[in-house]
Amino acid sequence: MKVVEAVMPTPLDSETKGIIESTLLRFVEECYDPAERHKRLAQSIDYRHYWSTLAELGVLGMPFSAELGGMGGSTLDTADAVAVLAKGLILEPFVDSAVIAGSILASRPDSQEQIDELISGESISILLGGRQGDVDSLVVHSDQSGLHLSGFVRVQPYADQADYWLVVAREAKSGRRVILRIESAQLARCAKSYRLIDGRVASDISFSDEVLPVESLWLEGGQAESALEWATQLAVCCLCAEAVGVMANLLLITGDYLRTRVQFGVPLSSFQALQHRYVDMQMVYLESQAISRKLALCQENDAAETSAWLRFAATSVIERSADKVGHEAIQMHGGMGVTDELVVSHYNNRLVVLVRMLHAWVDQDVALWG
Repeated sequence: MKVVEAVMPTPLDSETKGIIESTLLRFVEECYDPAERHKRLAQSIDYRHYWSTLAELGVLGMPFSAELGGMGGSTLDTADAVAVLAKGLILEPFVDSAVIAGSILASRPDSQEQIDELISGESISILLGGRQGDVDSLVVHSDQSGLHLSGFVRVQPYADQADYWLVVAREAKSGRRVILRIESAQLARCAKSYRLIDGRVASDISFSDEVLPVESLWLEGGQAESALEWATQLAVCCLCAEAVGVMANLLLITGDYLRTRVQFGVPLSSFQALQHRYVDMQMVYLESQAISRKLALCQENDAAETSAWLRFAATSVIERSADKVGHEAIQMHGGMGVTDELVVSHYNNRLVVLVRMLHAWVDQDVALWG
């Protein structure tokens, strides 16, 4: 069964988007063969392996305006690129660095040098903290010796190999949020890294009265709050888009399996019960796709209250759909569906992590007042 794609107007014309999609699909096919990816996961992961390739393809500039040297793509354009890359379960931090951290960098007028380094693939920045679903735990105060940072962040993907950390903390006296830009090498000792179930590396990072130069202050006050709100919107949009892309590929793989796997002398696709279950998978996928694209479209236009409610709604729909599609795909593949050798299990593991990340980014209390 063909997976239906909705078509909506975006700043990038259809020809340009077609070229980008073809380029990204070729990247996935050439660099992310499931067997080769499996070998990479068995070793120490270097997610810079194809980072320069993504830079050469121009995709790292997708979220940035043309004035900043980017492609000028909208939130929907970026989300569509993420959905295409989801097919390969890529290990590079496109969303975390180019999109989320990139939006924080772009919120400061004099950040052209840092943005150029990111777009060219020379450096990787990762945002630490600031997720609405997490309890604020980072505190900073200043004195004559500089800025003093204390606290911790948990389950921070990609922090271990990043060049810079954009740390979200609260001022000890005023309670205002600030964002610090720190060279990660200075505080690498503070990080403890481990693997998530999808194979990616995450870190728990604890700061204990770490002294930083005052030049580390990147944004503060209203600027920091606005930048974090925009980063949150982009993060949720892209994580939803990736989940939709993963589900789309699970549907294609499962459909092919049902058509080719013969049981009792006939293809599995001939059994009506499996047909109905597959259609149920298709329906929840389409729901997720619709609300994900609606969320991406509303970011530049709708009020903050509407956007916050829609983020919560999209997260809820994605969670329900990911659970349905992931589990059904495994069930229909039988015992093989849970093995590392079959890519179905890797897609399902990624869905589990994406749902947890969405919960970290989205304030669930919005349901009480939305």
